[in-house]
This record gives sequence, C-alpha cells and structure tokens, in this order.
Amino acid sequence: MLKNSGQKVPKMLAQELEKLHIAAAGTFILSEAPSETKNGAGRPNQAVTKPISVDPDTGEVIVRKSTGKSKIRKGQSSDEYERQRDHFFNVEKGPVWTPVGWMTKEDPLDRLDKNPESDIRLKQTRQKLMSHCHLLYYRKQYEDCAQICQTLITRFEVLESRKKIQKEIDELAHILQRCRAIAQA
Repeated sequence: MLKNSGQKVPKMLAQELEKLHIAAAGTFILSEAPSETKNGAGRPNQAVTKPISVDPDTGEVIVRKSTGKSKIRKGQSSDEYERQRDHFFNVEKGPVWTPVGWMTKEDPLDRLDKNPESDIRLKQTRQKLMSHCHLLYYRKQYEDCAQICQTLITRFEVLESRKKIQKEIDELAHILQRCRAIAQA
C-alpha cells in the first residue's frame, strides 16, 4: 500500500506504481515481499521458479504451484526412467507421426473399403473422410468432392446413431450443394 509523505499522488497512479513495485518520489511501500504480492487480477505472482531439490537419491523436489503453495513432487529412479523409455519406443513404437501427403496418396473410399481398421461408426474415421472432402473443395476439385460427399452421405445415413451424426450429414450436404452450384456456373 502506498503511503504519502506530504506530496499528493493521484490514486490511480499510486495503484499502478504499487503493481509495478515502484515508489514515487517521497513515497514508500508497506506490503509484503514482491514475490508474494498479488498482481492486479488478484492472483499470486505467476513468475516461474526453479524446483528446489530435497533428496538427490530419490529425486524429490519442492515445486511452487500457481496458487503460491509449495508441493513436494516425487522423483523417479534412473531404472524406472529407462523402463518407461524402453516401453515407449519398443512397445508403443514411439511418437505418432503423420506422413506428408497422407490424404492425397490414395482414394479415401478405397482405404475405407480395404482397411479393416477403418470403421465408419468411429467419429475419427468420419472426420478423416470429411477432411478429405474439405481438401478437395479447397483445391477446387468440385466434381470429385461432390462424388465423395454423395457417397459419404449415403453411407452415413444408414448408421444406427443418426441423431449423433446429423450435423456431419448436414455439413456434407452443404458441401455437396456448393460443389454442384459452382460446377454448374
């Protein structure tokens, strides 16, 4: 809190100076240390602090949470780390990556028919197929886009949970309508 020693400091200026922890000439600040003060939004100081090591054998460290409270984070032994790392690369086959041009290398409907893992009931599969329609529309391949949209609409309409995918069917119908309108013009 800013205290004035004789000079008049406007209230708004005093508040801004207090946020910055700067004292105006002839004033002084009576508050806690800057690292413990709250910013203008009422939250504790959000400064990043390095963890403090508690036990180098177990790897435990004290970390400061965003609320300002301290927490002890348990450590991990090097054997446990190596076991986890080995599992990630050998069992899970490392990070998932998408090859460049994966969408344009083969026809999405052929991939859907040939690949047994492609289940149209899964939302992720439907979204990939719709993304292919978006790509064709973006590339101005309207005839191909209209053909795929029509095929997808007929396949989506026969699914059991039609209420859940109605928005997707409506979006495909809109793309189909736009493709036909542009192709006729």
